[in-house]
Amino acid sequence: MSEKNKKNLFSSLSKHMMTGVSYMIPVIATGGILQSIGAMIGGATVLDHPGTIGYILFNGGQAAMGLVVPILAAFIAFSISDRPGIAPGLLVGVLAVNMKIGFIGGIIGGYLVGYFCLFIKTHLKVHDAVKPLMPLLIIPLLGGLAAILLMSVLIGPPLAGLQGILIALFKSMGSGSKFLFGAILGGLVGIDMAGPIGKIGTTVANGLMADGIFGPEGAKVCACMVPPLALGISSVFTNKKKYTEQEEVAGRSAILLGLFQVTEGGLPFLLRDPLRVIPCTAIGAAITGGLAMIFGVESPVTMGGIAAFPVMKEVIPGALIAITVGVVVTVGLLALIKKDIPQDENAEGDASDEELEVTIEFK
Repeated sequence: MSEKNKKNLFSSLSKHMMTGVSYMIPVIATGGILQSIGAMIGGATVLDHPGTIGYILFNGGQAAMGLVVPILAAFIAFSISDRPGIAPGLLVGVLAVNMKIGFIGGIIGGYLVGYFCLFIKTHLKVHDAVKPLMPLLIIPLLGGLAAILLMSVLIGPPLAGLQGILIALFKSMGSGSKFLFGAILGGLVGIDMAGPIGKIGTTVANGLMADGIFGPEGAKVCACMVPPLALGISSVFTNKKKYTEQEEVAGRSAILLGLFQVTEGGLPFLLRDPLRVIPCTAIGAAITGGLAMIFGVESPVTMGGIAAFPVMKEVIPGALIAITVGVVVTVGLLALIKKDIPQDENAEGDASDEELEVTIEFK
């Protein structure tokens, strides 16, 4: 295969994955927010009180999280084969969850049934009278049969064994290995404020959570809070001379956004001075992620920040220490690396102080 064909294949596979992820993110956000609200209302024992508002919301959030893998698989298949791939994709995702092969099974199954449906759509020749039934019945039915056979015979058994090995390996990690794992995850988040690079780490954490491993998710929650908190504190309180007046205003919002794990609150600072901000936030978030793993911080929800604390494990002292150390390190590095802002750059109406647009994405 030529380099050009390899590049095109990778681009195509990546496009299908990103389509699945883009449809999955709102489901994760909905489930995470519902669980966070339920936890805020019902506290740490929310699941011990059936029928209460907190229990209902938290339980609804858990139900939404159960849709994550099926939605991912369905829309990978949809991206490949259009609407006929949705039903087989949903089926393969549900089977992946039931067989406890979660994220990995959903991704592989989504690709396989998607390409199977595309093959049927392209190569199966039928009578003109039957053609209207192809996208509505025949392709989804054949795709569904393929999904069952693939998951039951080809994908399920070996992946279930591999998944068990990986989970056992993760559980047997020593403190050094766990620190490194959490540091890498946190560092990715800190590079671009949970943008495309950070999504690599958050996708891994979300996937492991779907498989019942909550440590990486706890590290992610803590690490995602650090960049906006540190930048907000630095610009408002400790290093005001290093920021424009507009950044100081943005810093007040960044502190609030950081408390609730909206990492994108740090984007105005990153966009204005990326070469100095990125090393500071990446190192601080990496330290937080590593410490959170060592302290055994766990989270059954994907987002929320302090709103998620009631349902997280080892918040006191683990999460609080990890976040505090990460913020202190980041603020200290910003004090060393960032330069003072010349007085004229703070002048109102200066071209360098144009309003920066920030797009908030839930992780």
